[in-house]
Amino acid sequence: MADRRGDLRALVRLEVEPGRPSLKRPPLYVTHNISISGMFLITSDPLPEKTKLKLRFELPGNSHKVEVVGEVVWCREQGEGPPTFPGMGIRFLGIKDNDRAGIERFISEVLAAEKPAGKKQRILKGG
Repeated sequence: MADRRGDLRALVRLEVEPGRPSLKRPPLYVTHNISISGMFLITSDPLPEKTKLKLRFELPGNSHKVEVVGEVVWCREQGEGPPTFPGMGIRFLGIKDNDRAGIERFISEVLAAEKPAGKKQRILKGG
């Protein structure tokens, strides 16, 4: 299946808190990547598709907590497909304009920092 994501996304590890922690869920997720429209959260216990959740996280260099409402749009179980992380793809449903701008700025900064150094590019473009 072709990758239908069209937004730039940065491969980055961010700690993400559920908006309302549940005793059945870990108190913290870690991202594999982020874009202005969503993120992939690494977890061995993904939530069911169509689950809506509130998430909070800080972008590096910024103490402001970004708060979003998201929806699980797909899940990947451990060992599914090529060697990849298990987890869940989250699409942002509700995000403030200034938070969206902050994410977009962060992704641009990651791209700019990686390109001159000649390092492996950490920005992916969905096809």
